Amino acid sequence: SSEVEPLLSKTRLLEGVEIVRYVSPYDAMTFMEMKLGRQKNLLEGIQPTVLPPSFEIQLKKDYRNSTGIKEVVARLKEIPQFEEIQYGQEWVETFSVLVHILRLTQWILGGLLLIAIVFIISNTLQLTISSRREEIEVMCWVGASPAFIRIPFYVEGLIQGLLGGGLAILFLFLLHQGLFLYIPPSMQAWLAKIPVLFLPPETIAWIILGGIVLGFFGSIVASMRVLKYK
Repeated sequence: SSEVEPLLSKTRLLEGVEIVRYVSPYDAMTFMEMKLGRQKNLLEGIQPTVLPPSFEIQLKKDYRNSTGIKEVVARLKEIPQFEEIQYGQEWVETFSVLVHILRLTQWILGGLLLIAIVFIISNTLQLTISSRREEIEVMCWVGASPAFIRIPFYVEGLIQGLLGGGLAILFLFLLHQGLFLYIPPSMQAWLAKIPVLFLPPETIAWIILGGIVLGFFGSIVASMRVLKYK
């Protein structure tokens, strides 16, 4: 209508807004009938005109958080044609707190995991070096340089780090693929609307690179603790 189009255009121009869809009373009635399913006869005698027209707004990716949502809602409230704005405030705030807790937990566990990886690789290489001590002594007697002796262990550390990063990616992929197998059917229908994407290539590259760096660092620690030269 003549009133809807200008308001639709104005809403689309708001910062943070990606998609705006107009929902007429008839569309709302159709949606309610679909949700009620076999019980849609409860709506018999109710005219679609009793339902208010509305806008469904999807935000840009950078605004899909508690702060971004509040900013867009504040701009929407400045438009007098909008009588009521519903965005699940309590749910959004609770979800935001949960996300912050998960991120903090992620950093703590990530730090502990990094320390554990360096410790495991370092001790593994220490055992390897100790088992080859006689070979190393022979190489020292024939004049091999410290770098020549250390390089194979550095390479082994790099390979272990690479394999560790690759196995981590494989584990995450299997977890991602099997996620819905352990989710109740009632939640699967709701989560189906949320795209759960696997890690982007850049993140995968960083994880593998991080594994290589940690493996190399662990090999340096091991060689410094075991291989000592006068």
